[in-house]
Amino acid sequence: MSDPFQPVASHRKLDVAAAVKEAYAGAWAHFGQMLRLIWLPGILYIALTIAGALLDAEANPGLRFLLEIASLFLWPIIAVAWHRFILVGDVAPGSFHLHFGRREARFLMVSIFLGLLMLPGYLMTALTVALNDGAANSSLGLVAVLGVAVLAFALYYFTRLLLLLPGVAVDEPLDPRLILERTRGNFWRLVLLMMLATLPITVAFVVVGTVLLSLGLPTFVVYVLGAVFYIFFAIVGVAVLSIAYRELVGPPGTLAHELDRSDAPLN
Repeated sequence: MSDPFQPVASHRKLDVAAAVKEAYAGAWAHFGQMLRLIWLPGILYIALTIAGALLDAEANPGLRFLLEIASLFLWPIIAVAWHRFILVGDVAPGSFHLHFGRREARFLMVSIFLGLLMLPGYLMTALTVALNDGAANSSLGLVAVLGVAVLAFALYYFTRLLLLLPGVAVDEPLDPRLILERTRGNFWRLVLLMMLATLPITVAFVVVGTVLLSLGLPTFVVYVLGAVFYIFFAIVGVAVLSIAYRELVGPPGTLAHELDRSDAPLN
């Protein structure tokens, strides 16, 4: 019998245009179904995001921090449900889904790890800006250049390792080495994929929001519209990562299968 998990070529090139087209078409076709999957955590996440944006951070730093933490735990619930729907057709039972378990915890930990990749370069560049008083300082200039280089290096690996997230959502083992192998030669394609996935929605929101404000409609209406755009943007963002994972890594179960084969004793 043929092997259902055929190895994916490690140098496969991602078809960016096809992936973006599939993501938008899928988000449009399944918008209602995917919204039903996460309507409760989605409403809470949007409410917390809007509240955080309206809150005076200097006057209420503690409350702002609590809102950020709550949002941090809600996003894995949303993203994991969508990744699983796209990659394995999984639909959570019941009328609402507000469960944070081991799968969501792994997703959150990987997200934090990816964020920490950017931290050293960001801190180096931010420190030089904070310490620079406008006077020429060759040491600070050197640190700034080094910080930008470290940030660029981190961004390169951050982009390629983003495909860890859909893998975690479908219970694949964590294997950054295999993800880096499968995304080799696709860095710029992944960057272009994310840009093309977000640009149309951003432009549409700015144009429609500007028109609504010019008509004198309440700001609240723009916030509600922004929430709808944000949900659609989030679906497309999750979809493009899921599609890139499927095309570059393989169907769910591929990594576990390959790790099992590599650990098998040689006859």
